[in-house]
Amino acid sequence: MYKLIIVDDEDEVREGIRQRIDWKALGFELAGDFEHGRDALDALESLQPDVVITDICMPFMDGLELTRRIAEQYRDMKVVIVTGYEDFDYAKQAIQLKVKDYLLKPINAGEFSDFLTKLRQELDEERAKKEDFTALRLQLNQSMPLLRERFLERLATSRLKREDILSKLSYFQLTLPGPAYMSLVCDIDEFGLAPSGNPDLDKELLRFAAFNILQEIFEKEQGGLVFRTRDDKYGILLSGAPDEIGLRAQRLADHARQSIAKYAKVCISIGLGRVCTDLELLSSSFEEALSALDYRFLLGTSRIISLGDLEYGQGRSSVRSCDWEKKLLAAMKTGHTSVVTTVLSGWTEEMKGSARSVAGCYGSVNKLLAGLMNLVTETGFDETEVFGPNPFAELAGVKTIDDARDRLEETCRRIIAYLSEKRTDVAKTQMAQAEAYIRDNYADENFALNHVCSHIFMSISYFSSLFKQHTGETFIEYLTRIRMDKAKELLTMTPLKTYEIAERVGYGDPQYFSVIFKRVCGMSPKEYRSLMKGSTPA
Repeated sequence: MYKLIIVDDEDEVREGIRQRIDWKALGFELAGDFEHGRDALDALESLQPDVVITDICMPFMDGLELTRRIAEQYRDMKVVIVTGYEDFDYAKQAIQLKVKDYLLKPINAGEFSDFLTKLRQELDEERAKKEDFTALRLQLNQSMPLLRERFLERLATSRLKREDILSKLSYFQLTLPGPAYMSLVCDIDEFGLAPSGNPDLDKELLRFAAFNILQEIFEKEQGGLVFRTRDDKYGILLSGAPDEIGLRAQRLADHARQSIAKYAKVCISIGLGRVCTDLELLSSSFEEALSALDYRFLLGTSRIISLGDLEYGQGRSSVRSCDWEKKLLAAMKTGHTSVVTTVLSGWTEEMKGSARSVAGCYGSVNKLLAGLMNLVTETGFDETEVFGPNPFAELAGVKTIDDARDRLEETCRRIIAYLSEKRTDVAKTQMAQAEAYIRDNYADENFALNHVCSHIFMSISYFSSLFKQHTGETFIEYLTRIRMDKAKELLTMTPLKTYEIAERVGYGDPQYFSVIFKRVCGMSPKEYRSLMKGSTPA
């Protein structure tokens, strides 16, 4: 059963289509109908329809603008244009926007049913193609050569010379034109239901299905590079303009997460490294993307995690030579003290069995402590608040390696509690800054979510989650409430005309302002003003 919505400003058209079509028999569910594009666009996120049938000429937002927005934000949705205007320019624009089909009014119920039957068959074929495990087995056997995979992994994990990188890219006929670069790492959180009786084979097929979708989105459509790592993660390398690549990566990552969940029934998380302007620094961005994935233990699965959202310092993690230092820092990022205890216990046992000198053991202790201090510093906070003025002197007084372990474990517990509290404080501060910025800019008709995120240097997906937790409202709900509160004030306290008030609160179209005002307040602006005048003491 496929979900479908109708967008048309003529009530009789919507009613006729709704009543005269046997939706269930045709394999569709009519999820909603709307009288203009703005209402439909606001509902897409929650309804997630497979098909949008829309008129072209409508108030507030026409069908072509709605189609353009859908093409940008919801790539899997099919759009069918319905209009009574047989104008070639409309048809040409619709074709450029990659609409599914173009129908003319008046709509005949029989012809429309035939059209839906054909559309359902095409949707079935498309879904079957993506879910056909037999086809996936064939593609798996014909996947790209191992040499290409290993080069891309080496590019992402090693500091190669620029001339070597360019030479290999040319050899494999790959391109990363720049001028800015960014790495992403995708990992499977959990698998869906196994389609056959061989769990190991099914998992590999699902991994390959996820890889195909990542290739389609990042490589074929965006010119990036996608590869599998030896530990069954997926590396993604992107290039583009410095001012747009980060936002584009967020948008594509979220699209990939949704598509893989829908078609492969696999839950994934994606870590994003920072943007760099040197091809040789791609490995640093890749290491940051891997670090971002460590925070799944704090944030949960099925996440798009940007390291910049969680580690507020400006520097990058340095390369560490001690395996135990790496293990301890990875354990710290999980936020679980039990994991830290396990790592420190393993380190202690190795120290006891290594026959190291006392000086060598103290050196290892100091290396772990220095790593913990760097962790706090690199997240943008003051290390002295956690460690005091001279933490090395305190550790120098321990008598045994067990004492050192206990001191380090207590320090780790203190750091985990401290960072948790500070991240909460930082998030509250950023949300307060966001609210202030919205209040300062609500009157701008073009004011949008990405403007707020750019102002506070936070990714869209992470901001949306924090903002809803902080305010109890989505960005659109909050912005609309601010605008309506100001409109009420102006209606009560000033003689301004409705169209003047609409412009002052961010609505260029006074008619649309009136529609929103009545939806929120239960009465028109004129009725509200009359009510307020009647309630004002003489």
